[in-house]
Amino acid sequence: MSHITIVGGGISGLVTAYRLAPEHQVTLFEAETRLGGCLHSTTLGGTVPVGFDTGAEASLYRRRETKELAAELGLDVEFPSTAHSSRVLSNGRLHAIPKRTVMGVPGNSTEVRDLLGAAASDRVAHEVITGPIDGRDVSLGDFLTDRLGADLVDTLIDPLLGGVYAGRCRDLSLGSTVPALLPAALEGTSVLELVQSLLAARDAQSAELADAQSPQPVFMSLVGGINGLVPALEERIREHGGAIHTGTHVTSVQVDGGRWTVATEDANLVSDAVVLATPAHVTKDLLAEAAPQSASMLASVPHASTALIPALVEVGDRELEGSGFLVPPTEKSFIKASTFVSNKWPWMREHIPEGTALIRMSIGRYGDGPGGWRDCEDEELIARAYEDWQSIADRRSDRLIAAEAHRWERALPQYLPGHSEMVARIDEEIAGIAGLELAGSAYFGLGIPACIDRAKTVAQRLTSTQT
Repeated sequence: MSHITIVGGGISGLVTAYRLAPEHQVTLFEAETRLGGCLHSTTLGGTVPVGFDTGAEASLYRRRETKELAAELGLDVEFPSTAHSSRVLSNGRLHAIPKRTVMGVPGNSTEVRDLLGAAASDRVAHEVITGPIDGRDVSLGDFLTDRLGADLVDTLIDPLLGGVYAGRCRDLSLGSTVPALLPAALEGTSVLELVQSLLAARDAQSAELADAQSPQPVFMSLVGGINGLVPALEERIREHGGAIHTGTHVTSVQVDGGRWTVATEDANLVSDAVVLATPAHVTKDLLAEAAPQSASMLASVPHASTALIPALVEVGDRELEGSGFLVPPTEKSFIKASTFVSNKWPWMREHIPEGTALIRMSIGRYGDGPGGWRDCEDEELIARAYEDWQSIADRRSDRLIAAEAHRWERALPQYLPGHSEMVARIDEEIAGIAGLELAGSAYFGLGIPACIDRAKTVAQRLTSTQT
C-alpha cells in the first residue's frame, strides 16, 4: 500500500483523498483551521440554524461529476425554483436576462432587443465576420466586441462571466471560458450561426429528456448548501483510515530517489507520491525545486479577490420577486451581483422566519484598484452593500436583521488568453516527474464539476502507478 500525501483541503484535495483512501494510505494537510476552501457556510450567528453557503452556492447539474459524487455520498440533491428568474441591471433598471443564449451570446438578435435597445440589437444582427484568429486563443470580450458590438459584451456577457470568474471578459480567454464558441474564432465563421446550432442541439436534448422525465435542471445544491459535500467527504476519508490535519502549513516539497518529503512547520513526512491541490500562487512556491518551469508558469496566473455579504432581511411592503440580479461593471454600483437565496432555493424558505428573506450580495472584480472595497471595515462593507442592494432592487422598506462580511482573498484564478496551452505545458512537465500530481481550480475549470473531474483523473493516474 502506497503512502500518498495531499496538500490542500478544498474540494479538489478532498475528492482526491476520497478516491485514493480505499487503496492507499492517505495523509491530507490543510493550512486553514477548516476544510472546504471556497465551500463554506454560515448560520448568521444562529439566525439561520440550517446554514447556507458563503462561497460557491451551486454546481452544474447538467455535468455528471457533482451529482454522481453526491449520490455516492448518499446526499439528497436540491434544485433551484422554476418560479423565479434572474435579472441584469442596465441604465439603472433591472431587465430579464435573455434565456436563449450561450453565455449571453444570442442566436437571434431579437432575444436581446428589450435589454439592449434597437440600435445595439441591430449591431448584433449585423455580425462582422472577422478572419480566423492568429493562434489558438483570443480574448473573449475583444473577439465578441469585434463581432457583435460592445453593448452586448458590456451589458450582458461581462456580468455573466463576472459571476463565474469575478473577472472582466476582455481579460479572459475564449478557449478556456466559453470553448463552445471557439470554432467560430478559429475558422472565421459566424458566431450567431454557431449559437443557433448549439441552441438547436440543446433543444433536441431537452426534448429527448422530456419524453422520459421532467426537464433537466441546470443547477443543483444540497439542504444547507453545496458545502455539505465537505463533511461528507471528510467522513468517508476517515472511515478508510485517511489522516486529515487542519491548521498545518506545508513549507516545502522535495523529492529524493523517488521518495517525496513534505515539510510542515512541525515535522517532515516521507511518502511515495504527492498531490498539490492548492491555489496556483501557493503551488508555485511548493513546486520551485521539483518543477521550476511549471512553478514559473503558475506564478503568472493572476487571481481575483472578492467579498460576499450574506444577510437576512425583514421584507417590507411587498414580496421579494426574482432569484437575483447581475450588475455590469459599466454601471456605477458597489455590488456586482445579488442572489435572493430564499427565492432561488425552495428548501431555504422552510428554515427562515415568516416575513423574511435571505440574500447574498457579491463585491469585487479582478482589476479592482486600491482605495476601494478592500479598504472598508466589515461594518462599512455591509452598510454600503445593503444600501446599494436596496437602491438597485427598489427595496427601501426592507430592514436588515443580520449580516456578515466574508472576504475571499486571491480566490479565483483568471484564465487569460493562452491559459489552456499553458496548462498543457505544465501537465507535460509534471508527467515526467514520478509521484507528483496537481489538482485544483487553476487548470481546467473553476466550477465544482471541473475540480471533481480533475481530482478523479489525478487519483486514477496515481492508482495506476502506485500499485
